Amino acid sequence: MGRVSFPLALMIGLNLFVSPVNSEILQQATLDTAQRPTSLFVRGGQLFDGIEEGLRSNTGILIEDNLIKVVDAKKAIALPAGTHIIELLDHQTILPGMIDLHGHYGFDFLDQGRVGEIAHNGLVYLANGVTSTWTAGEFTPKRVIRQRDLIESGDAVGPRLLSSGPYFGGFRCEYNVKVAEDDCIAWPNDITDQEIRDEVDLWADTGISSIKIKQATPHEMRIIIDQARKHNLTTTGHLANYNVEYDVSTLDAIKMGIDRIEHQLMLALSPEEADLDEMTEVINLMIKHQVFYGPNLQMYGSVNLRRANAEDMVWIDESKYFTPYARNLLQERGPLPPESDWPEYRQRVIELMALYRAGGANLLVVGTDEPVYTTLLPGFAYHRELFAMELAGLPANVVLKAATINGARALGLADKFGSIEKNKFADLIIINGNPLEDIKNVRNLVNVIKNGLLYNPRVLLKSVEGKIGPRDATDHSKWILNIPALR
Repeated sequence: MGRVSFPLALMIGLNLFVSPVNSEILQQATLDTAQRPTSLFVRGGQLFDGIEEGLRSNTGILIEDNLIKVVDAKKAIALPAGTHIIELLDHQTILPGMIDLHGHYGFDFLDQGRVGEIAHNGLVYLANGVTSTWTAGEFTPKRVIRQRDLIESGDAVGPRLLSSGPYFGGFRCEYNVKVAEDDCIAWPNDITDQEIRDEVDLWADTGISSIKIKQATPHEMRIIIDQARKHNLTTTGHLANYNVEYDVSTLDAIKMGIDRIEHQLMLALSPEEADLDEMTEVINLMIKHQVFYGPNLQMYGSVNLRRANAEDMVWIDESKYFTPYARNLLQERGPLPPESDWPEYRQRVIELMALYRAGGANLLVVGTDEPVYTTLLPGFAYHRELFAMELAGLPANVVLKAATINGARALGLADKFGSIEKNKFADLIIINGNPLEDIKNVRNLVNVIKNGLLYNPRVLLKSVEGKIGPRDATDHSKWILNIPALR
């Protein structure tokens, strides 16, 4: 067997090159297949498996091909020939790969709508230890699916792309609609029940992992949820519209059978406006029906939260991953206003902590919902969200479970990933430090193992520098959103 010291193990999988794919996806990074070990054995350091509450000594994890074959290995374990052994230092921790349940890949550089940039954005996610993303509604779903298939075939590098397909509801027309009653050529007001079911069937056949509902009427939502269940697909919803009203109330959505709620549990924009009886009723029903919740705190806190916690929230110049031209376009907009003011942010924290204290820790998931109009990237926003959740009052182990096993359970995929257990996909991260002492230690990534392949996050990030966005004024066509009509 081949024994690899830890510094040398960092080099496995570093023969990264960039090659053109096609006119839409720009470029992608692909590993040299000759550098792929068939098995890895990682021992030493501490282990957070996503199931237990704390850390334990890592006596050994055996990975063969893309699966975890052994956890807590005994000293006498026989390793396959050619196994690469990675020895962790005492201060290092190995955890499950993390999951973003509200990951957006779209950018709006030209004020002409959001379009997907999947390849380089995906590398930034992977370099930050996010090994799976669910896209939470897409305006260019075919781009996502195409890159997903390239990654799954081994022809591209990136996180596991769990696609959502397009938004189900009027938000297919982006901000041209504010409420479900606004008309949208991609989701017309006179859409029939059969057309809704056909849309669910169509996108289910492409292999999407879950459905995002936004700006749908109660009648439309009921049909979407019913048809999604026929395909064993979970559903989630953005329930509040842009008039600060409900398109569908949280209580009604839960009673219809929705699986997850995003952003907020109530419409209240401050603690003073909140109806505590309503919040208690919502939380009790969520726990009864086991409805998951993604609070998106870093999005709600946004500018204000980053100003108040500058060094903790922004620790790297994220603008360097954009092309110079794209960077200028974004910076010329000037500073954007906060997504919400402090009173609303405090209300979202109250809702999150109320659900946690009521016994809903297992229902919390991590989602970034990073706005796409600045030089900030969702891969780094993931760590802002972890920090914001701990800052709100959640214990670090609860946040880490939200980032791992809870996300997999929310998608109905916990038998495949989300924890370090035998026969699950080999998605793991190695960090310096104890994440239970300081959640920011999760940023101290040494290696990312995704689907059994070992990556150096620094090399992944280096490959992205100057790549995201249009190159110049002649490179606009693929950055303009075209909304196809449903009929």
